[in-house]
Amino acid sequence: MMRLLLVSLLLSQLLICLAFPLSTRPIGRVLDCDDPETHEAAAVALHHINAGHHHGYKYVVNRVENVKVLSGTPSGEIFLLELDLLETKCPAVSPTPVQNCTVRTIIEQAVEGDCDVRLQKLGGNFTVRGVNCKSELDSAETILRMCPNCSLLAPLSDTKVVHAVDLFLLKFNKENNTVFYKLHEIGRAQIQSVPSNKVNVEFVVAATNCSLADAHLGLRACDTLSGDNAHYGACAGTLFKHQDERDEITVQCTVYEPQPGQDYHPVTHNDSLGFIVPHAHFHHNLRHSSLGHHSSESSSAEEHLSATHVNHAVKRSITGEPVAPSVTKRQSCPGKKIFF
Repeated sequence: MMRLLLVSLLLSQLLICLAFPLSTRPIGRVLDCDDPETHEAAAVALHHINAGHHHGYKYVVNRVENVKVLSGTPSGEIFLLELDLLETKCPAVSPTPVQNCTVRTIIEQAVEGDCDVRLQKLGGNFTVRGVNCKSELDSAETILRMCPNCSLLAPLSDTKVVHAVDLFLLKFNKENNTVFYKLHEIGRAQIQSVPSNKVNVEFVVAATNCSLADAHLGLRACDTLSGDNAHYGACAGTLFKHQDERDEITVQCTVYEPQPGQDYHPVTHNDSLGFIVPHAHFHHNLRHSSLGHHSSESSSAEEHLSATHVNHAVKRSITGEPVAPSVTKRQSCPGKKIFF
């Protein structure tokens, strides 16, 4: 009888453990969104995102929306971050460190990025294990409410935009007597019909293996430099059409020094990293998804956090049994906005 009672007791304890398997696991530390460690993780995530985004512009972190930490895995801690990003004025090909890049203002119709990032922290170092990003423009209503006379972004494939870039590139190459440059990509464009007939475009050029004289023999003979010889420049041009149909053109380009290892392919519909840039888009979408199951630890970490929804760490006694925390720490999220 005692043996039967003991077996029944053990079975009941087992059923209780199976019914509540997550409640006795350590769920990790609680970090605030503006904690220095959170910002350190966000900086590593941002570097990874910018390094993988080969078109358009570099991004900066505007604020950390949420952070969750899971500990107790064989591979260290798992950090899950939700980040708000803002587009800068530095093209992806620019060698300027992102911390020195100017952030676009709202009235320029700012582009905002939204990223979910999974990182692993082991030995004090962060490693990105997965990223899922998207971006969108500020609404036209917001811009026009703040600046009624401001121009909104035009589609990158608009015929007026493409025509203007052809003229800008022709003017730039005529004034450059050493290397012939081809268009790499159009970054942003604005068309102002009222009160003036003006087209403003930002674009990127790439050096070729031709001089201007060589180029006159035929464009097909000129190939864009690649590999360690890849050479890019960032340009901004304005086309103003007078009432008598005369074109007034101004264009300024900053040509960067060659950057070994920085070889970017011209814009295509779908590149190897999944950055999809349809011709009708108004901006280069920060579409980056690599949230695959890189490891069983990171995958179980994400599932564990979504299942528990607990905002405090589980304390344990010296016997290893969980004990109720005396004080529940409330997480402070989202973090403060750095820009707007």
